[in-house]
Amino acid sequence: MDKLYNFSIWMNEHSALSQSSIYKYTRAVNTISNEMLHEHVIYKSLLKMNRIELDLAIINILQNERFITKNSVGNNMYSNALKQFRYFTLDSDEDTSEEQEIVHEITQEQFLTETEKETIIKARVGQGKYRKQLLDKYDNKCIITGISQNKLLIASHIKPWAICNNDERIDVENGLILCANMDRLFDSGLITFRADGKMFVSSFVSEDNKNRLNISNDIVVDLHASDRLLDYLEYHRDVLYVK
Repeated sequence: MDKLYNFSIWMNEHSALSQSSIYKYTRAVNTISNEMLHEHVIYKSLLKMNRIELDLAIINILQNERFITKNSVGNNMYSNALKQFRYFTLDSDEDTSEEQEIVHEITQEQFLTETEKETIIKARVGQGKYRKQLLDKYDNKCIITGISQNKLLIASHIKPWAICNNDERIDVENGLILCANMDRLFDSGLITFRADGKMFVSSFVSEDNKNRLNISNDIVVDLHASDRLLDYLEYHRDVLYVK
């Protein structure tokens, strides 16, 4: 329960939610964790999961019929609580050991060539062929700010690398070119995009910081969208974006 307590303290410090809403969101995470354990949708408490386990669990939970019904009746409170809990976990834990274990597993896979392994691993850090293809696609500039200083540009995955399969990890349609601060916002679920490129900014970003970052819900970017990219982006809105 310590993690739930820390979650409630974190919401109090970082969100504009009322005390009653914070209480409801905290209870919602605990309720969903217990119910999904009982349904065998997850096999470990949400409160004991690392970031990668949590991302995978949230995908399964959001597709569960019982959860969908409960969430609909609750006006999306439960899905919002899960996304805020994910952001809390991301904000409070910088440990990358889980992804390092995945990289190690990739190096041990016998059905991949050494070139394929290198391509997949380099895609994690935005290097090699994956980065070059994305830079070519987006004219060597951040799709939001227009910054073209190469050292400041990041090949950012839409669906997180750690929970992708190997094909998704090197799929150019699963990537955007963003400058460093925009990549951090996007990866944390603090900004996302509609299919037409319109930006949504999370309520967790204060008005002062929106002004400092020069971001707003009025921004429209050119996504160079394909059907696959829009599928990845729908995942980002549904699973990662914190309203």
